[in-house]
Amino acid sequence: MNMRELASRILNVTYDFPVTEVEAEGVYVTYGSEGAVVGGTTKPALARAYMLLAKGISEGRTSFKISEKAYFEECGVMLDVSRGSVMKVSGVKEYLDYMALHGMNLFMLYTEDVYEVEGYPLMGYQRGRYTLEELREIDDYADSLGIEVIPCIQTLGHMGKFLRYRAHGHMAENAEVLLPGEEATYELIEACISTMRKAVRSGRIHIGCDETRGLGFGKYFQLHGYRDRFEIYNEHVAKVVDICRKYDFHPMMWSDMYFSMTAPVGAGDYNMDVQVPQHAIDSMPDADMVFWDYYHVNNEFYGVNIEKHQKFNRKIWFAGGIWSWIGHAPNIRYTYETVKPALEECLKLGVTSVFAANWAYGDTSHFLALPCLAMYSEYCYKGLDCTKEDIYDVAEFVTRQPYELTEAISDFHCGFANSRNYGLMLLWSDPLINLLCYDMDFVRAENYFSNALEVFEKYPDAPYTDYYKAIFKAALHKARVHQNLQVRYKAGDREWLASFVKETVPRMQRDFEEAYAQSDQLWHRYFKTQGFERLACHYGAAIERIRYTGRIVERYLAGEIQKIEALEPEVVQGVAQDVSVERVMYSC
Repeated sequence: MNMRELASRILNVTYDFPVTEVEAEGVYVTYGSEGAVVGGTTKPALARAYMLLAKGISEGRTSFKISEKAYFEECGVMLDVSRGSVMKVSGVKEYLDYMALHGMNLFMLYTEDVYEVEGYPLMGYQRGRYTLEELREIDDYADSLGIEVIPCIQTLGHMGKFLRYRAHGHMAENAEVLLPGEEATYELIEACISTMRKAVRSGRIHIGCDETRGLGFGKYFQLHGYRDRFEIYNEHVAKVVDICRKYDFHPMMWSDMYFSMTAPVGAGDYNMDVQVPQHAIDSMPDADMVFWDYYHVNNEFYGVNIEKHQKFNRKIWFAGGIWSWIGHAPNIRYTYETVKPALEECLKLGVTSVFAANWAYGDTSHFLALPCLAMYSEYCYKGLDCTKEDIYDVAEFVTRQPYELTEAISDFHCGFANSRNYGLMLLWSDPLINLLCYDMDFVRAENYFSNALEVFEKYPDAPYTDYYKAIFKAALHKARVHQNLQVRYKAGDREWLASFVKETVPRMQRDFEEAYAQSDQLWHRYFKTQGFERLACHYGAAIERIRYTGRIVERYLAGEIQKIEALEPEVVQGVAQDVSVERVMYSC
C-alpha cells in the first residue's frame, strides 16, 4: 500500500510538492520551501506522517518539523460485529484506512458466531457471517497497511446466538454459556480456532471467556453435581489454551472472571477493595490478560486494577470503550472522560498494549464514532503530554467533523453518562404508554435536542449531518409529546388535542420516516443486510404507534370514545428502572 496515495484519497489532499520518504524512528515530518521529508518506523507510522504533513499545511504553516515516538507497542481497535450488524468487507477496509492514518497497528473483529466454521452450518446462519475468503481478504488488506489482525472470538460465554438452535443443545451449559468438560464443546472450539488459523497471519488470538454467568449451575450441575465454579472455569481455559498452542496461537482473554469469580457475591468485575487469592494467580494458564473497563472516570480505579493484574505476571492489555453501543449516536464526550484516566494510568504503570472496544447493538454505525480513534492515537504518540485539544484537533482534521458538531452529537444522551440513554429511549418510547423514559426531564431533553439541531444547521456538509438531524428531530417530537399529551388531555384542552391530530402527528410521521430512511442509507453503506430487520421493526412500530395515537385522539374528539384509557393512569415511579438499552434494542 502506498501511504502517500492512501492519505491523498482519505484526506482529499494533494501533495503537489517534492516529498522524500526516509527511514526514521517513530514518526518524522519536516516541511519547508524545498518540499517535505516524511518517515516512520512502520507503515502506520508513515501514514501518520503523511497525515500530520497535510494537517500542518492545512493550518497555513510554511515550515515545521514533527518528531514523535509511540508510547504503546500495540494501539488499535476492536470492532464488535456480533450484535446484529456485520460490517461489509469494503467497510472494514475503509475503517482500516482511517486507523492507519492515525498510526494504529492493531485490529480485531469481535465475532461470537458470525464466521463460517466447517461442520457447523448454523454458526452465524442468517446473521451476515464472514466467509473464510472474506476474513482472508480483510487480513491481506490490513497487512498491506502494516496492521495486525488478531482474531477475537468467544470460547465459553456470549454464545447465545449459536446455542439457541436445538441442534446445539448438547453443548449448552445455559442459554449463553458453552458446556465445559464435554467433548463436543472442545470439538467446536477447535474448529473455530482452526478456522481463524486459516484466516489470519497473526500468532495471537483473543479467546474471550468473559461474563460466564451461571457457569457450574446449569447442565454441568445436572451432569456432575456441585463443583467450585472457578475450578471448572480454570480447567476449561487451560484446555482452550492447549488448543491454541496446537494451532500456533498465543491466546489473550478478558480478565474479569479471575477477579469476579474469586470475589464475594455482588462485588462486581473489578472491585478495588477485593484481592485475588494467590491460588487463582498461580493456577491461571499461560494467556495474556485483557483488562477492560468502560465506565470509570477516576484514575485511582484504573491504577489499582492494573497493579492487581501485574501480580499475575502475564502480559497485560487494556481495552477501553468507545461509547457507541447505547443507540443511534455515540457518546463521544463520555468516551473521553473514561479513556483519559485509563490511558494515563497505562502510561504511568507500563501497560504497552491498548485498544478501543467499539461495541454496537445493531443500530449505530462504527463510523459515527471515528473521532474517538484520536483519543487512543494521540495518547499513543504524545504520552502524558496529550491534551483534549490535541485529540479533537486531529479528530477534526481526519474526520472533517468540527469539534462543535462532535460535542452536539453527544447531546443525544441528554447530558447523562453511562448506559442510560434517554435519546434512544425517547426514540422508541410509545406516545401513549411510556414505560421507557417516563421519569426523565422532558424540558431538559427538548433543550438538548433543540440546541444540537441549531449546531447541525451550521454544518450541512459535515459527514452524517443529515442522519443526525433526522434522529434528533424524531426524538425531539417524542420529548414534546410526553411533556404535553397527557397534561393537555387531563386539562380538557380540546383545541391543543385537535392541533396535535391535524399538525403534530403528520409532522412526526414524516420526521420518523426520514429518520428511518437515513438509518437505512447509513446501514447499507457499511453493513451486510442481515440485522437491519430489527431496526426496521423498531421504526415500523414507532411510525404505526404515532398513527395509532393520532387515530385514538381523533376518536376521542369525535365522541366515539369517552376517554383515552392509556392516558388516564397517573405515572407510577419505578416502573422502568431496569430497562436497559440492550433490552430496548432486542425487544422485537
